[in-house]
Parts: sequence; structure tokens; C-alpha cells
Amino acid sequence: MVTGDGAAYRYLVESIRTFPDQEKFEAMIRQAGFSHVGHRSLTGGIVAIHWGWRI
Repeated sequence: MVTGDGAAYRYLVESIRTFPDQEKFEAMIRQAGFSHVGHRSLTGGIVAIHWGWRI
């Protein structure tokens, strides 16, 4: 209603819905060849910071 571009918001909701959970995303980072992989949940798990090293 505000922007007149509902498709952009549907895309956002769909991308959030299909994004892997924190543990699965961490495993994906590890499978991509990173080491020292981890994550920290923030705001009750709504947001997470993931990290990994690749040297």
C-alpha cells in the first residue's frame, strides 16, 4: 500500500521463510570449506551473526 510494490515485500517474506535455520546455515558454511565456524543468536533467535575463517 505504501510503496505500491507488493512483489518486493512478497519476495522478502519468501526469502525469510526459505532461509535455513542457524545450525543448518552454520553447517553450510563449514561444507563450503570454512573453519572456526560458529554463530551467535541475538534478540531471542530472530537475528544471528555467523562467522567462519577461510585462509
